[in-house]
Amino acid sequence: MKTKFLFFLLYIYITTGSILAQTGGESSESFKKELQQIRTELENLRQDYTGKINELDSLIRKIQRKFDEEQKENELQKLLDEANQLSARIKEEKTDISKKFHSGTRRQQGLNPNISLGGDFFAGYSTSDNNLVIEPSEISYGNDGFFLREAEVALVAPLDPFTRGKAFFSFNKDAIDMEEVYMEWLNLPLSMNLKAGLFNAEFGPLNRYHDHALPQFDRPRALVNLFSNATLGGFGISTNFLLPRILFSDASSLDIAILNGGNNVSFAADWESGLLYVGQWKNYYDLSKNSYMEFRISGAIGKNDLAREFNSYVGSLGVTYKWTPVGREKYRTLDWKNEFLISYYEIPGETIRSKGFYTSVQNKLNARFWLSGRVGYSELPYDNSQHEWDFTVCLDFWQSEFVFTRFQYQYNDRKITAIKNFMGFVPSDHSFVF
Repeated sequence: MKTKFLFFLLYIYITTGSILAQTGGESSESFKKELQQIRTELENLRQDYTGKINELDSLIRKIQRKFDEEQKENELQKLLDEANQLSARIKEEKTDISKKFHSGTRRQQGLNPNISLGGDFFAGYSTSDNNLVIEPSEISYGNDGFFLREAEVALVAPLDPFTRGKAFFSFNKDAIDMEEVYMEWLNLPLSMNLKAGLFNAEFGPLNRYHDHALPQFDRPRALVNLFSNATLGGFGISTNFLLPRILFSDASSLDIAILNGGNNVSFAADWESGLLYVGQWKNYYDLSKNSYMEFRISGAIGKNDLAREFNSYVGSLGVTYKWTPVGREKYRTLDWKNEFLISYYEIPGETIRSKGFYTSVQNKLNARFWLSGRVGYSELPYDNSQHEWDFTVCLDFWQSEFVFTRFQYQYNDRKITAIKNFMGFVPSDHSFVF
């Protein structure tokens, strides 16, 4: 429009000049006045036209802003409508799923259990030449040679949403053992889980661990002198109750087990020796997003002779602290386990009181290496005048999450003159295990 206006002014100017040229000098003054009047009118028209253009531009901008705002509101309303429709569709799908019939029959492939095989091989050396230290026994895995501690086959099957079956078999050079074979029923009334079969009892931080899962190569001597190299367990039934939170804990539980079992050290192992009763109360505390602590009190009561005349009582106080920085679990972890034990062993005419403890620390240095150490002290349950200290250092290299190599050094300072079922003096020694 501005371009057309300029052409119009140019046309008027040319026409006016032409008229002046034709008329010559006649009435020049009159023409000049008329020309000046025309110019004045044209200037007024131009100013008026410019004002109209500015008003139109302002109006167009207002209309454009209003249109943009309405368009944004429409888009937002469209998104809200789509969200409401999606929410309604999800609710409908949930309703439909809840009304569908699900058969309890498992497909044949689903009947197959999860199967794993673990191999535990080691080479050992001891500065002692005592047979009780060198030869594999209830108190030693063996030294001065190469050994297969065990090849373990594990089978785990969820039979239905409320039942699991688990079996762990151990193979070595001389025998095939059933380590654990049991069924579990979950989410029963009273917040209870039930276990039946052959299993390790819930007692202290380490009793449930199989040998290959221990933080060091062997079990602490405080546990070995009470229960031998084996765990405290047997055939029986066990219940687990989730309790209301006690003593400001984040979770609290109670385990009670009744077993036919023992180890011929604190408790007689024959079937005729009667039942073994084991209980544990555990509190769990979240200290921060990176750390937690467990506090547990455990106890076991059973007969220590075949005639069922004398009892043994073992109590345990266990404390575990674990620090795992969020986002750096692959590179840093600190796991600290402690257990303090006390034993009462009845014999004719008296009750022998003995004590022991161990503290074990595992420190993950990086993605591949762990450095760990353990210190322990223990008295023999049937003779508290005999005791020993054990000092252990380990370095682990994890090739992957499935394969690791461990080097361990241990010093045992013993004041032991006779071990039950293994009569004879047991000297102090330094040992190396790979």
